[in-house]
Amino acid sequence: MGPVELVFISIALMVALIGLARGYVKELGSTLIILVAIFILTFFEDQLTSLLTALGASFGGGGEGGTANDLLLSTFYSLIFIIIVFGAYSGRTLNFVGTPAPPPQGTLISLLIGLLNGYLIAGTLWYYQDAYGYPIGQLVTFDNQLTNLATTLVDYLPPVLFDNPVYWIVPVAVLLIIRVRG
Repeated sequence: MGPVELVFISIALMVALIGLARGYVKELGSTLIILVAIFILTFFEDQLTSLLTALGASFGGGGEGGTANDLLLSTFYSLIFIIIVFGAYSGRTLNFVGTPAPPPQGTLISLLIGLLNGYLIAGTLWYYQDAYGYPIGQLVTFDNQLTNLATTLVDYLPPVLFDNPVYWIVPVAVLLIIRVRG
């Protein structure tokens, strides 16, 4: 496997292309849900981690700091996040009203919102691998030696940006105000 950043940059670019195809009117609704998911997972991280660690220890998974526990926590957070993101993209989505801007402005806005969503999704998934010591290496062949670029990028992953998870609600509030005002 190549450098880890290539995997997550590839995920971000795929999400950006999906955003470009969907258009920013639909993509902003997904952004709202992604931001709420990041808020919920970071706000309740301590409580969920202690609960999952206790459950893992009771089932013989090691305890705090064990590799089995790290795999459990990383997998749990990643799966919950993926389920929420999947729900944001599938079925009925929250659409913003109004007439989309014509090309090239509308296309550029769609691409930028898609890139933002790609950053939020890939960055959050990467965060849960990094936070627990890349436990994916227990399941697949993986070299957890980070390149200089990856080491730099880890400092800019979405859950790392804000010390307080409440800051993730500010853009949610702005988006909701825009949505309600129409």
